[in-house]
Amino acid sequence: MIVLFLVICLVVLAGLAVLWASRFSGNVVITLGPDTISVDLVVAILGVILLGAIMAIVWAGLAGLIKLPKRFTRARRNSRTRNANKSLADGLLAAEAGDVSAARKHASRAAQHAEDDRLKLLLEARTAEITHDWSGAERAWGSLARLPGGQLAGLRGAASAANERGDTIAAEARAREALELKSDADWPFNSLFDSQIARGHWQDALDTLATGEKRSLISGDSLRRRRAVLYTALATSMPNAERRDAQKLLADAIRAAATFPPAAYHGARQLKFESKTKAAQGVLELGWRANPHPALAHLCRRLDPHDTPKAQVTRLEALIATNPDARESRILKAEVAMAERDWIAAIREVAMLVEERPTARLCLLLEQALRGYGDSSEADRWGRMAITASREAEWSDIDPNGQAFDYSRRDWARLVYSFGDAGTLIHPRYESYGRDLEAGRHIALPAPLAGVQTSGNAAQKALPPASEPPKAVTEPPADYVRDGSYDD
Repeated sequence: MIVLFLVICLVVLAGLAVLWASRFSGNVVITLGPDTISVDLVVAILGVILLGAIMAIVWAGLAGLIKLPKRFTRARRNSRTRNANKSLADGLLAAEAGDVSAARKHASRAAQHAEDDRLKLLLEARTAEITHDWSGAERAWGSLARLPGGQLAGLRGAASAANERGDTIAAEARAREALELKSDADWPFNSLFDSQIARGHWQDALDTLATGEKRSLISGDSLRRRRAVLYTALATSMPNAERRDAQKLLADAIRAAATFPPAAYHGARQLKFESKTKAAQGVLELGWRANPHPALAHLCRRLDPHDTPKAQVTRLEALIATNPDARESRILKAEVAMAERDWIAAIREVAMLVEERPTARLCLLLEQALRGYGDSSEADRWGRMAITASREAEWSDIDPNGQAFDYSRRDWARLVYSFGDAGTLIHPRYESYGRDLEAGRHIALPAPLAGVQTSGNAAQKALPPASEPPKAVTEPPADYVRDGSYDD
């Protein structure tokens, strides 16, 4: 169309030139040796135009002949590219659809026609993946990672394939290599971090977390809470010979997230072993102010084995003062009131808590307060209600031996995400024995009479007679009580 338009324009211009020249009279004389030729002006102009057109046509023909081989080559290349693109597209679609035979057929065609090796390797890798040939997929992804522009995608695919065949070391190596590349992609950080957490490599995970912070891949509360969990997990895994290093890590954990009760608990417990009672009390108060947890109060009772009941009450009151309106502080107030034989204040406090959320723990506390007050029939009624009342997940963090937050490697790994990302504690013992706890097994109840009574798999201690002051403040948790000592 463009050529035709140009031809029409030239014809029009030639016609206009002839019309313009026809207005003038005269001849053009051409001398050829002894001969002369006289031509009208209009005829001369037409001759020049015609000669120019002939020369242009001849030149275009010659240029076309010269360029003809290149045109054939370009046309052939375009055809190969179209065929390769079609084979690659069809092959990738077949791989995503799970059609193994079609994917292999198109991959073979693409290998013949495609000039970009990256696309061929991509299709080869995806075809190997749908056939669960993870070694083949890893080779293809690895080859892609060595080509310009394919490093990040190739390393990601190789790491995924290595994970699928169970080689976590190779997967971590690929992710670490990708993390060193200058890219905004966050998968290298997440993949490496997740792998290290799953294997319980807390120090390596802390190093990766620091790299993620530098690269702005993680920040804010999530960064601080994850770091607090990792510090605590690493500290609790250290042998006693490295107790001082563990104390430093736990101090870092508290600074990172004081709202993480296990950090405050284990930090205070380490200080207790060093007979640093005052420092341990300070750590517990710091943790209580940020996030009260019954395990912190339970440890507070046992900081000094030589404490008198009055000294224990003083410690608990100092704990309460840091966060007086919290639910756990109100429970402590009731226990302190019972220790001081102020039964009316204890009953009033526990009754208000029971109205908000009745649990087995509160029912037992109210039973103790009523029994101390002398109302045995009402105390028995609340004791029976404790059988079917629900348990508190936080209270289950304290085991029958009096220890708390005794997590396995898998539990710590879960905490990295549950607390690190959402600020939520897990309760493994509550989850493991949830049905029993919610059903209100008799293990939750103290015996109504003096002596020892066995129910289920645990023995229950008798409550002291009403004439004796209760030991609610100094004894281990009521709804996990059993015979025997309570060691650290």
